[in-house]
Amino acid sequence: MSRLKPGATGKFSIVVDESHLASSAGNIGVDVLATPMITVLFESAASDALLPVMKDGEISVGTRILVRHFKPTPLGLKVEATVKLREVAGIKYLFDVEVYDEVELVADGEIERAIIDSDRFYRSVDEKRKPIPA
Repeated sequence: MSRLKPGATGKFSIVVDESHLASSAGNIGVDVLATPMITVLFESAASDALLPVMKDGEISVGTRILVRHFKPTPLGLKVEATVKLREVAGIKYLFDVEVYDEVELVADGEIERAIIDSDRFYRSVDEKRKPIPA
């Protein structure tokens, strides 16, 4: 049963600093907001929407993301991502996302997150740490 209903929203914002720039992510000479940072905004806004309905012992994890980044944002401008829940399928929550800077819409897309049991998740992580037999 869904604990969050379609139409629910979440937000997350940052002021673009040097660590957010494409040049800091390896795209030398491109001093605007990096596309990987757009994905961070998506994840953080979706997490914001889910946090109020999560129970103790649960975490949310990203399962799918689609990003369209079509306008540059320079250093010093604020950017804000807003998610709106479109659909719930079991443990998965699909959100539509828009990202605006102080001037215009700079990106949009969708993100899917799942709410899962944290102990089970970290047991699977620990299994990967075990040595692989030769």
